[in-house]
Amino acid sequence: MQTVGNMDFWVGIGKLIWPVFIGVDVILVLAIGFVVDRLLDLRPKLDSFERKEKKIFTLRDVIFKERWAGIRKKVASDRMDAMKLAIIEADKLADDILKHSGYQGEHMADRLVNIAPDQLKSLNRLWRAHRLRNDLVHTVGFQLSKEQVQGVLADFEEFFREVGMLE
Repeated sequence: MQTVGNMDFWVGIGKLIWPVFIGVDVILVLAIGFVVDRLLDLRPKLDSFERKEKKIFTLRDVIFKERWAGIRKKVASDRMDAMKLAIIEADKLADDILKHSGYQGEHMADRLVNIAPDQLKSLNRLWRAHRLRNDLVHTVGFQLSKEQVQGVLADFEEFFREVGMLE
């Protein structure tokens, strides 16, 4: 009969338990890998924010350029109603880019909140332009100067350059 103090007894137990511990370790490593993979899928996709070495023009690029050219044309008209409309359209264009980039939210402000300042250098300028657009749309009698319109369009343009939509 074996006693608890017998070394052979403990070696035998160790040989039996060792494969169980190895199996548990393998399962835990696989589980951690699975969780990390799922978490990476939840991260916002910033594909349009990445700079590409060689620009390939897509239908999306052509449509963007047409919309941007229409906005610039409205600003050049020197009619204040056309300039106000240009700001609203530029804001919509920026929002469409954010949606396409995978940012979730009911409104553009919801999407902007989900962007970290280190992800987008022009984030503060985009916020400023969006707030002015909101004032324009929601404040009765809101007045703009041509300089303010130019500044807001420059803010949107900086965002479009940063995300690679403009050269």
